[in-house]
Amino acid sequence: ISPLCHNLFALYDENAKLWYAPNRIITVDDKMSLRLHYRMRFYFTNWHGTNDNEQSVWRHSPKKQKNGYEKKKVPEATPLLDASSLEYLFAQGQYDLIKCLAPIRDPKTEQDGHDIENECLGMAVLAISHYAMMKKMQLPELPKDISYKRYIPETLNKSIRQRNLLTRMRINNVFKDFLKEFNNKTICDSSVSTHDLKVKYLATLETLTKHYGAEIFETSMLLISSENELSRFHSNDSGNVLYEVMVTGNLGIQWRQKPNVVPVEKEKNKLKRKKLDYKHKKDEERNKLREDWNNFSYFPEITHIVIKESVVSINKQDNKNMELKLSSHEEALSFVSLVDGYFRLTADAHHFLCTDVAPPLIVHNIQNGCHGPICTEYAINKLRQEGSEEGMYVLRWSCTDFDNILMTVTCFEKSEVSQDTGVGQEMQPQVLGGQKQFKNFQIEVQKGRYSLHGSVDHFPSLRDLMNHLKKQILRTDNISFVLKRCCQPKPR
Repeated sequence: ISPLCHNLFALYDENAKLWYAPNRIITVDDKMSLRLHYRMRFYFTNWHGTNDNEQSVWRHSPKKQKNGYEKKKVPEATPLLDASSLEYLFAQGQYDLIKCLAPIRDPKTEQDGHDIENECLGMAVLAISHYAMMKKMQLPELPKDISYKRYIPETLNKSIRQRNLLTRMRINNVFKDFLKEFNNKTICDSSVSTHDLKVKYLATLETLTKHYGAEIFETSMLLISSENELSRFHSNDSGNVLYEVMVTGNLGIQWRQKPNVVPVEKEKNKLKRKKLDYKHKKDEERNKLREDWNNFSYFPEITHIVIKESVVSINKQDNKNMELKLSSHEEALSFVSLVDGYFRLTADAHHFLCTDVAPPLIVHNIQNGCHGPICTEYAINKLRQEGSEEGMYVLRWSCTDFDNILMTVTCFEKSEVSQDTGVGQEMQPQVLGGQKQFKNFQIEVQKGRYSLHGSVDHFPSLRDLMNHLKKQILRTDNISFVLKRCCQPKPR
């Protein structure tokens, strides 16, 4: 995973069902047994742009002029994920579907239930086709143990095993037809790539499952207040959870009353069936109202968050506030680190909303005036916006190497010309100002020590290194300059 996409990932404890905050310190001893998963946590639906009914999500890029005659600038979008992150997300998506960590959406009708099963079989077709293409094998050459049963949700697989022999044979034949048709019409004529299959799989996952990429937190106390109103929502005396708060990359923070689970009962006679139908109809009407989510805030509107034990208080720019009580302090940290991470992705990459979950790297960057992983084009654009004076520079982490910081500097290539000072006297060289250039210098970070590439001097901090470099005359090629002003990250 590259530094550019690393901020989409986090550590997950599958046993405790908790995400770790980025500043979590783990003390390891001989008695400890801990298994953590490195997973993509921060997700934006339609990052692939294949859903015409939803706005596409892209990574921000500097604005460019279309040409020399047209001064209007247009944003240049770049994909959210690189190839390695897409590969990782594809494997994570398969795991989540098979292990039912991303539960399938609830069928509304019996026919909808059949359609969902067929979609799951279609997902198995995509996964097996991808496997075959990666192994450079034809589908008939695949081992016999490569069965659709390994690629569908375990709950569906269990349900199919409980059906009669004829039904199982029919499903098996349907899948073989799916696979054969897909192979003949799509794979054999080389009209799709492994990249296309991954994107199709993940795009389908967003509609096949419930709230894919979202995190839902249950709360026993919910308080939403503003200057003019106060609304308190809380559980009854039994302590049952009555409210849910959902966090998504596309819509921010939402909340609702938790829907009741309507049990499906077998009717014994017509009279009882009639009563149950009436009861279920009423329950469905109440649940329909509860299923709608209420918007609280999108991330750029949030000013700060406070944690007190298991109670979280989220404050907005309009003085509106949400307070919720979670099951533990650890869950509160998990919730706040989620909101805080989305804030940096959508609003301000160099700010944190709560000191309790502040990432150490962000704290380091703020203290040293260093940007996160941004490309050279972005750094040059930043220097131009600030005036690009000689000696002005930008510090930024590398987009490809976790152990490198890059320093992009504005400098001028100076040229010497000879000047005649008089008869019988030697020609004297004169330095003329040359063309403006932007040069990159590599700062290496090894074992907590910082050094300029090619230098033998090492310093305990980035600040110490920069203080040393500002006292030097730096040279590269036929350019020499002195570092002057650092273009630090500015809050949005």
